[in-house]
Amino acid sequence: MIGKVFAGIVTAGVLAGALATGALAAPAATAASPAQTQRPAAKDVFGGTVTAISATQLTVKTAKAGSKTFLRTDATVVVKGRNEKSTWSEIEINSHVRVRFEERDGKLYAKRIHIGGAHVAGKVESVNGNVITIRTRDGKDVKLTVNGSTKYFEITGKHQRKAGSFADIKAGMRLVAAGSYDSSHNFDAAVVAYRNK
Repeated sequence: MIGKVFAGIVTAGVLAGALATGALAAPAATAASPAQTQRPAAKDVFGGTVTAISATQLTVKTAKAGSKTFLRTDATVVVKGRNEKSTWSEIEINSHVRVRFEERDGKLYAKRIHIGGAHVAGKVESVNGNVITIRTRDGKDVKLTVNGSTKYFEITGKHQRKAGSFADIKAGMRLVAAGSYDSSHNFDAAVVAYRNK
């Protein structure tokens, strides 16, 4: 008898708990629904490196997902940094971008493009004055121009780095730089990260 009463209390407790949880979960479910509607939207965002650009379209590549080409429309918005207004003409080859897009008729239309900094990586060929010449993986030579405000980091391990200096840069080492291209297509390096062998 006691067992049956105990079982009844437990069952009632479980039911009460379920009801309470259900009642509390209902608002949470409605609160969660915007997040659920955003999940499919995440499929409509593509980030990667700009490999080609014209007045009407932009091609972005990522190592995992390959390339996608996005068409520009009158409604395409371009921003950079912390959502500062920018223009289509400021998008450069090798820039890192995130494109919010919509697909219509089998084509991808850019709705919003967020520009990150351009990046280059390669092996140091030479250091001459304030110019570091590197050879990229695809065999192109890029001249990096550095100045007093360029920051240097030595990569010491996975997710580990320490402050470095221009004096550490030597031919034969590998480095990656972040910055922007100038009108002569030389690269103004804001940050240089390298690994000493």
